[in-house]
Amino acid sequence: MIVPLLMLAGPVVMSAPIYFLRRWTWARAIVAAATAAIFGLLALQIPLDQVAVFAGRDIKFESAWVVLGRQFVFADSDRPALAFIYLASMFFFAGAGATKAPRSLLTVGPVVLSLLAATIFVKPFLFAALFLEMIAALAALILADDHHPATRGALRLLVFVTLGVPFILLAGWQLEGVATSPDDPNLLIRATILLDIGLLILLAIVPFHSWIPTVADEASPFAAAFVFTVVQAAVIFFMLKFFSQYDWLRHNTAEFALLRLGGAAMVIAGGAFAFAQRRFGRLMGYAVIADIGAAMLALGLNTAEGLQAALAILAVRGIGLAVWGLGLSWLNADLPERNTSDFAALAGQAWQKPFAAVAVVLGGLSLAGFPLTAGFAARWALYRQLAVDDLTLALILLFASGSVALAYVRGLAALFRRVERVDNSLDEGPQEGQVAMVFLAIGIGAILLVGLFPQVLLPAVTRAAEAFGSLAQ
Repeated sequence: MIVPLLMLAGPVVMSAPIYFLRRWTWARAIVAAATAAIFGLLALQIPLDQVAVFAGRDIKFESAWVVLGRQFVFADSDRPALAFIYLASMFFFAGAGATKAPRSLLTVGPVVLSLLAATIFVKPFLFAALFLEMIAALAALILADDHHPATRGALRLLVFVTLGVPFILLAGWQLEGVATSPDDPNLLIRATILLDIGLLILLAIVPFHSWIPTVADEASPFAAAFVFTVVQAAVIFFMLKFFSQYDWLRHNTAEFALLRLGGAAMVIAGGAFAFAQRRFGRLMGYAVIADIGAAMLALGLNTAEGLQAALAILAVRGIGLAVWGLGLSWLNADLPERNTSDFAALAGQAWQKPFAAVAVVLGGLSLAGFPLTAGFAARWALYRQLAVDDLTLALILLFASGSVALAYVRGLAALFRRVERVDNSLDEGPQEGQVAMVFLAIGIGAILLVGLFPQVLLPAVTRAAEAFGSLAQ
């Protein structure tokens, strides 16, 4: 059995029955979530280059697959990244059954998972940029649906990724020249510059960040949360594999200084604009920008502790975004303007849907690293490291976190403001509301549990950091 072929083809094959079940939302959600869960467990446990007994037969699990002259290799170091992608998607697919998520999320989502796995498996690794382009195209389909017809944010995402991919491929072209002319330093200099520009665009570093708040404001909250969590995580893993694969890049201190500079720009932009927002969508967009910046600052420290902090930030981001997306989707489900996230339009909703209101605010506070939420432990670890290495950056990050937290407190006040409105909360049906409440309770509990006991994530984060251990050497 060829393991990479199984991991690439399996989710694509399962997208067919999911499509034909399009009239039964819960059936589609269960099949999609089960598919992601199974492949997530396979990513962690499947043997590589070994013979194992399966159904009474000896089967050899091969870790490499060659197609059209390119190799797809599943290495042990890829397990944490794959497991995160699949298991995070499982929660989003399951939650899609309890909210008005776009139909394409469950149909196209498994195909996105296959392409994300391809970005990790493909050799030479530079060809992963082509799969990122395909992922961006499918993400644009997920973000635009009948209830959210605005496509400006989705098109911006596609345009920026399309602009960034050629720089990555040109960097690969320069690196191929290094093999034939190893004494020419100009090749590595040009490759580094091209690679930096490509990653600058793909990571949505300022000024290429505008698609994030636009997507958060226009698209389905749950679909936007999926893209911010799973797709952006793949870009981070893409960058980490670059650094771990090339010694000349990993030992270039200027690259880590550039990471810190880009992270600082993201944190400043996110914090400065978050406080002025009056819409939960755009507010979360700028919170995501600041959170990406925090991860960049952690990676820029070039230490084992910084790497662990960055991966922890990446892990808990998905928890906060999933809870936020589900809560906001339920809050505006029965409003005349279904896609609204305006504070004024949602005023008083907390009295009708308290669980949804708490989920929106708690998810946002977790992304801001507020104490007693899932995001606090990772931010606290980063604060401690930055306070030693660069106190200015620590203060900037603290300012940005406070700005996001204060904006969500203002949003919470709007949700609890007493207003006269016609109660349409029963329009979605009591059963759907009860299911959404169960999911929200689980999500809120997860945020508080990880906030109170962050050590539950420590083994997974440590194992993921070990996969990229060369970055901290």
